[in-house]
Amino acid sequence: MKKLLVGFVIGIAAAAITVAAVAAAFLLRGNSGTANSTVVNVSSLQQRIVSIGELATVAYDYTNVVDSQDSLAIKGWDVPLTKKSFIVVLDGTMKIGIDASGISVDADEEEKAVLITILSAKILSHEIHEKTLRVLDEKSGLFNPVHIEDYTTLAALQKQAMEDKVSEGDMFARAESDAVKMLRTLIDEIVPAEYTVTVAVSAAEEPEQ
Repeated sequence: MKKLLVGFVIGIAAAAITVAAVAAAFLLRGNSGTANSTVVNVSSLQQRIVSIGELATVAYDYTNVVDSQDSLAIKGWDVPLTKKSFIVVLDGTMKIGIDASGISVDADEEEKAVLITILSAKILSHEIHEKTLRVLDEKSGLFNPVHIEDYTTLAALQKQAMEDKVSEGDMFARAESDAVKMLRTLIDEIVPAEYTVTVAVSAAEEPEQ
């Protein structure tokens, strides 16, 4: 019967303008001509925003020390002397942000207002660094040796566990807040000065069953 114990977690969360964000600034500022006009070209503005691709605003690096134990079992009972165990250190990096393809743009010429709507933040990428995996202890059981696949399975379980952990915290909200500020700064520079720019967050659509 498998048991998985996490000894401790070290997490570092930081707001970061990634390569995608830098590219966003270039795309939005370059050759738009919008700032010199008195009318907002919604189609052109949305196309430039969508060209960003992804806007990763939070990077989360973590280190986990995990104790895994597993015994052969018969009808729910652990077989004596078959317990194998190992303790490993896993490093991972998660990037959280928004997908620019889901951004919509609306302009009200009479009210001189531009509304940018983004979807909720999500995990854009998540990597377990296999090259930095460290084994602190390893013990095989009778007829139950430790295999390389055990480490692969453990890494996959930890990856899902960390994504669940992040979804319960405030990192998604932080990523959305940073994305809103970043988009406002970029868009304010290319729309006419008399327009008011608002960036709002819309909940992601639920997938169809």
